[in-house]
Amino acid sequence: MKILAISQRVESVQGYVEKRDCLDQRWSHLILKLGFLPFPLSNLLEPSEIIKSIAPSAIVLSGGNNIARVDESALDISKERDDFEEKLIQIAMEKNIPLLGVCRGMQMINLFFGGSISRQDNHVGAKHKITFSGKSENNSRLVNSYHKWSIKKSELGKSLIPLALADDNTIEGFYHEEYPVLGIMWHPEREEPYCIDDLNLIKKFLQL
Repeated sequence: MKILAISQRVESVQGYVEKRDCLDQRWSHLILKLGFLPFPLSNLLEPSEIIKSIAPSAIVLSGGNNIARVDESALDISKERDDFEEKLIQIAMEKNIPLLGVCRGMQMINLFFGGSISRQDNHVGAKHKITFSGKSENNSRLVNSYHKWSIKKSELGKSLIPLALADDNTIEGFYHEEYPVLGIMWHPEREEPYCIDDLNLIKKFLQL
């Protein structure tokens, strides 16, 4: 079975005085549904060495954790995760490995390509409509929403093309004009049952 590597959030567990890499178990189910073996990545390993060793067919940047350079005052930032994922993106570009960014992961990709993000106050814990354009067969549908940072059209990184917009014109999805890169702001792993449109979208843009 082919491997799909996925990054993990960092949690500080005060009761045990531990810092943990962790991943929502629903991601494993979704990745298996896509026909791949999930391989969670430690934020403390050297990305180039582990990617060379496991030779993943695709990489996912998962959600969770605020990004330190955007909000250093946030209590859940993890600079080691930020650095790890920046290197992962660079490796994916160099080796042409398909890359999916979900929520925070999409934000990281946008920052990597020179874009920026802004505070968003009304996209947490609610469903809202998105409208697709460009390389998508969908017109519009409802998606879940858990993010407090968004991407405006003026903040989009270089060579990234809008794929889906919310009603307030913030960008909910994008793809790269050259590389197999997809960013989505909603969480496909949190849908029960999984949305077939999400599965098809991921397979299409990541060439799975």
